[in-house]
Amino acid sequence: MLQRQTLRSQVIDYLLELMKSGQVKPGEQLPTEKTLTETLGVSRTAIREAVKSLESLDLISVRPRVGAIVKPPSPTALFRAEHLSVAAHKQRADLLIEFRTILEVGLASLASVKADEADIRSMEKAIQEHREAIDESRPSYLADIAFHMAIAAAAKNPFAILVLQSILGPLTDQRMKTDVIPNSAEDGLRDHKRILAAIRARNPHQARDVMRAHMHTAERYSALAMELDEPAKVSS
Repeated sequence: MLQRQTLRSQVIDYLLELMKSGQVKPGEQLPTEKTLTETLGVSRTAIREAVKSLESLDLISVRPRVGAIVKPPSPTALFRAEHLSVAAHKQRADLLIEFRTILEVGLASLASVKADEADIRSMEKAIQEHREAIDESRPSYLADIAFHMAIAAAAKNPFAILVLQSILGPLTDQRMKTDVIPNSAEDGLRDHKRILAAIRARNPHQARDVMRAHMHTAERYSALAMELDEPAKVSS
């Protein structure tokens, strides 16, 4: 039975472990929703959210009447990623953002130099999905994370993608908490548009500046989420 962090993030870690250990290899199907529900003792909602998160990062492919099929990276890569995921779960949200700032400011600069048209389209798609989520009053965190993964892909550095995948669980957990704060999703979308504009303009300096500003925005909303979470912890 899963007991720590959020159920969804632990389901993500459980599925990553299956892939990392080679129990489920690329091209093979992950356990069904029913099996995961019975094995982990969690709701179908938590499992579906975890699967959507993995799919948004291109780790799996969900096929109608087939299920979730594992895609590359290899189990060896996921083995390295899993260790960072465990460590990230144990750290404060502000430290996670601090680490992301160090990483993603540089990635934005690289992406402005190396991004091709396919990369730009991936960023545009994530922004469009973010916009639609806001318009339809749906959670926007998956589109948000997909945008950052598209930047990592555009930087053409496989280590960057691996590192971001490694903190998927705690990152998604953090974004779910900030997503419900008024104006958070809208401010995130605004920043993403600025970042894309800098990357499209092939301006590394501007890309670094707007990504750094975006991390400041994320830090502010994360602090608000932590304040709102404190009363719940005290009363529980």
